[in-house]
Amino acid sequence: MRIHLIASLLVASTSLVAAQPADPAPTPTDQTAPPPTTPTTEPTPPAEGPVTTPEHPPDVPAKPPEEKPAVSATYDGGLKLESADGEYELKLQFRNQLRFESVRDLDGNQFINKFYIPRSRLQAEGYVFGKGNRYKLEFGLGDAGSFSFVKDLFIDKNLADAPVWLRLGMWKRPFNRAEMVSDFASTFNERSIQNELAGGGRDLGIAVHNDYEKSPEGIEWVAGVFNQFSGGKERPDLGGAVAANCVTNPATGAVTCKDTRPTNFPADFSPAVVLRAAWNSAKMKGYSEGDLEGGPLRYSVGLAYKIDLANFSPGSKPTWGENISHGLELDTLVKVEGFQVHVGGVLMKLKTDGPFYGVFAQPGYFLVPKKDELALRFAYVTGGLDKADLDRDSIEARLAYTHFFHGHTFKLASDAGFVQKLGTDMAGASDKPDLMLRVMMQLSI
Repeated sequence: MRIHLIASLLVASTSLVAAQPADPAPTPTDQTAPPPTTPTTEPTPPAEGPVTTPEHPPDVPAKPPEEKPAVSATYDGGLKLESADGEYELKLQFRNQLRFESVRDLDGNQFINKFYIPRSRLQAEGYVFGKGNRYKLEFGLGDAGSFSFVKDLFIDKNLADAPVWLRLGMWKRPFNRAEMVSDFASTFNERSIQNELAGGGRDLGIAVHNDYEKSPEGIEWVAGVFNQFSGGKERPDLGGAVAANCVTNPATGAVTCKDTRPTNFPADFSPAVVLRAAWNSAKMKGYSEGDLEGGPLRYSVGLAYKIDLANFSPGSKPTWGENISHGLELDTLVKVEGFQVHVGGVLMKLKTDGPFYGVFAQPGYFLVPKKDELALRFAYVTGGLDKADLDRDSIEARLAYTHFFHGHTFKLASDAGFVQKLGTDMAGASDKPDLMLRVMMQLSI
């Protein structure tokens, strides 16, 4: 019995041992092998020398080329080229006059007739680097059969937001409105004898102004200094330049002359100051004759003065005031409903000669609005025109008829009349009038 009990306990113990769970398998962390470690050595430095780029570098977008402003072409009294950014402008004009002229000196016995080209001009004007930097070139291609030469060449620089400009170059001196009116914007074929006394013309100089040539509403003004006092040489001088370079040998009396280049400016200037101011009504074109615009009353009234600074010395006179040259000019241009009248007067003292004065009046009226104009001229000058005969006055009277195809751009202009010296010359002889007929076709492109 005791044996059976011991056997039963052994069987029960074996069953209990078999019922116990088995030990879990060891995890990798339980392994004895150490975890991997980072290398302790430092990276190898790059080799010295030029760095080579990869064989196929990444694509980099190229910088687009700078676009140039486009240029547009329009017609506005000439071919106008203008950049899209408004920084540049060039306006080209080709202006021409072709004329038939017949002159009869009544002291003679026949008419003198001819066809000729009084003016042919190529003009370029505009601005560069903005509208505050303007320029103009007017080139004479052969006026009245002469050679080619520069008529106008100047630069205008705007000095302030207000219309204040500095001008340097050659252009018409701003002394006499009749002179300042363009040859291509006049009613008559040529200017009056009063203009000869005034001594206008182009000259080289420097001036400040407020865009006076555009007749701004209200006041216009200009002040400048020029090379000479009277009769600026807009056409280069040939004879004077050659004669001035002739030398006479005192021993033999032989004359040797050296040809020089034609020039229209002196070796040493005789500075003259020119001042002008005018008052303009609204929408007034003060430097274009004929009321092509039409409409209610418009007007411009101007006053100018010039003085020769080189004469600030008495010379042979007791005081410099007796030896001075200066001039005073007054003018007005009135337009209303197709009618216009241009009136001017000038008073000149030329060193010890004078004073001389000259006046003129030019009324005109459009018989057919903007198409057919009839005009008259009367001018009177005391001495001054003929240096050899300063005591004789001159008178001018003319009648003009103009047909406008397209304003002053394309027109047929004719005038007829006479010029006569009054009184007698040194020999006691009097002159008969010189009769003249002129017919001219004008075209500007």
